[in-house]
Amino acid sequence: MRLQNKTALIAGGTGGMGRASARLFAKEGGTVFVAARRPEPGNNLVKEITDAGGRAHFVELDTTKQDQWDAAVSAIKAETGALHVLLNIVGSNDLTVIPHVDVAEWNRIFEVNVNGTLIGMQACAPLMKDSGGGSIINIGSVAGITGTFSAAYSASKWALEGLSRSAAYTLSDWGIRVNVIQPGFIETDMTKPMTANPLMHHQFKKTMENTILLRRAGKAEEIATTALFLASDDSSYITGTDIVVDGGWSSSAAYLGNEREHNMLGLLAKKEKIEHLFHPGS
Repeated sequence: MRLQNKTALIAGGTGGMGRASARLFAKEGGTVFVAARRPEPGNNLVKEITDAGGRAHFVELDTTKQDQWDAAVSAIKAETGALHVLLNIVGSNDLTVIPHVDVAEWNRIFEVNVNGTLIGMQACAPLMKDSGGGSIINIGSVAGITGTFSAAYSASKWALEGLSRSAAYTLSDWGIRVNVIQPGFIETDMTKPMTANPLMHHQFKKTMENTILLRRAGKAEEIATTALFLASDDSSYITGTDIVVDGGWSSSAAYLGNEREHNMLGLLAKKEKIEHLFHPGS
């Protein structure tokens, strides 16, 4: 039981990676607080976990709202008295390229991907300190390593990386580790519309075969197991860094040389009105 006697808050807990992480954390003995904007899927997940013998609770949370973060932390403190793990999976995307970037949309992406992460760490860190320290895990993207055609998304994920490293530096005095998971293309509810579309499926298959070394998309459970490692004491000497889970996508010379195919994915997504192409789930 790698999370025995630990309490974890999963922001974005009802998305594909959030659900997989909540189930795994509970299975490993953790008390899980599933946080999301919509109560129904959150409560359904909590029921599933508790019916299986796990410990779980739902808290309503819009990660861009300071008061909702404060309320979530207060609920956790009242229920368990401690917080040891914050897993932040919430994110948003836009496929617009530089010549067509809308500043209002740019600001919205940063509000969710960067500001919400900052607010969350600020809200959770004091209780984590009082609990003896812990682990903050932020979900980034390979777009924050190599860049991609999506201007706002790429910039926000680079910012998230810098923010997380700064937090690791500052919060180390409180016994809090901060790390980032950088997923590639992961099969989640957010990506199903893209792969279900015939044109997009064909283009993605071509791109995947040419650029992902393992020749397949990742699974939400593969992100969850990485998050479990970072949440547990198995990673007690790891902070201020990232773990890339992308099937070799970002390290492939083919990835770096095939931006034209990535741009084609973006153009098709816009044409077919499919958003969140490289969204890691929420």
